[in-house]
This record gives sequence, C-alpha cells and structure tokens, in this order.
Amino acid sequence: MSILFFSIFLIIVILIIKYFSSTDKRITLKLLTYFGIIIGMTSLGCNFLFSSCFGASTPIDIKTQNLTEQNLKIYAVAFWQDYGNSDGNYVQYITKLEPNETSDFCIDNEGGKFWLVAKNMKNEIIYIKESFDSASNFNFKIITNQNIKIQKALLAKELTFKTDKSRESEQYLLWTNIILIGILAISLFKK
Repeated sequence: MSILFFSIFLIIVILIIKYFSSTDKRITLKLLTYFGIIIGMTSLGCNFLFSSCFGASTPIDIKTQNLTEQNLKIYAVAFWQDYGNSDGNYVQYITKLEPNETSDFCIDNEGGKFWLVAKNMKNEIIYIKESFDSASNFNFKIITNQNIKIQKALLAKELTFKTDKSRESEQYLLWTNIILIGILAISLFKK
C-alpha cells in the first residue's frame, strides 16, 4: 500500500509542475509525464503482484465451494508462532462467493495453522474451518456452521473487520492512482 501512496504523491507533484511551468519546456514536461505514467503503472503492477501468492515460501492452494444460500466474503487467516516474541497472524481477503460458486486461491502459510473464514453480507461469521495440516492443497465446502465457538468468532470478526478497512482504503488508493494516471495521459494529448 505504501507504493500506492508514493505513486500518488509523485504524480500529484508532476501535475503541479506541469500546471505551473511555462510552455517553452514542452519536451522536459513530456518526459516528466511519461515518467509519471510509468511509475504509476509500475506501482499498480507491483501492488497486484505483491498481493498475490507470488514468491510465497509455503504456498497453500485452496479450493472453496459455497453451499449456502447466501453471498459470502471469504478470508484466510494464517497464524504463526515466533518463539522469541509473540504469536502473530495475517488475514487475507480472498473473494466474494455467490451461492454454489467455487473459487481457487493461494495463501502463504508459514506456521501450518490457518483458518478459512466466511462472512455473510451482514458481516456475521457463518463459517470457520481451522486447519493444522501441513498439506499444500485443500478443498473446503462451505456450509452454515452452527457450532462456531464464540471466542473464535469474535477473534475472526475483529481480524476480518481490520482487513475490510484496510482493503477499503487500498481500493481508494488504487482508484486515485488510476485517475491520476488518466489525467497525466490526457495531459499528453492536450496542447
């Protein structure tokens, strides 16, 4: 996400320079505009690349199928133990699944323990599947799970809420970046 902040800042600086510069520096401004577009596109590509399972040291392939009658948001929560410090976790939003829809995705799981969490559109946890297995492929069929422990549901709700907020701000940054790249591209054709 910090690469998106950097790209937005850089493109805004380029747009300000273009706005306040004189017209006799056209070649320099064109090169600066191309540079801004390249940096913007690179930041979008890097953001996509780093949010995927590219370079994962312990990738796990997961296939999920929504057997409920609800639209679900799917999350993976990976846990690890750092024996020198404390425990940690990483929550990853995967996708939105409609009823009877299937999805394939990949997560990086260092510690061997992870949860597959499903929330409905009311942000209620309806499914938690905990896995301690060290396999690299999983197939989960999501059904309404009535036997969710309250402590696990509360922890999952808190972790996924933070992820939802982070994902929402990342979406704003992505769209801001795309709009600024578009403004830079349009300014190339404007005389």
